[in-house]
Amino acid sequence: MRHGLVAGINAVEKFKGTNKKITFPGETMIGALSKYIATENKHFQPMNANFGILPELEIKIRDKRERYVALAKRAIEELEEKYI
Repeated sequence: MRHGLVAGINAVEKFKGTNKKITFPGETMIGALSKYIATENKHFQPMNANFGILPELEIKIRDKRERYVALAKRAIEELEEKYI
């Protein structure tokens, strides 16, 4: 489903005639899943989205809820930096 979203966005861009190709940074869940799938791994296991595949934050946050909020904020900042 998530990669279908990326394919759909890129199909619309191609239909509109723009040369813009949308890729999601590795700090986003879609980008991290894409990297996980594309990386060679002898012990590959299919998985759903989870925070464990995202790159670690620069600072350690012990509280899980606060850490997840920080990861989400970082992903939004990366998207805004890249596309807005």
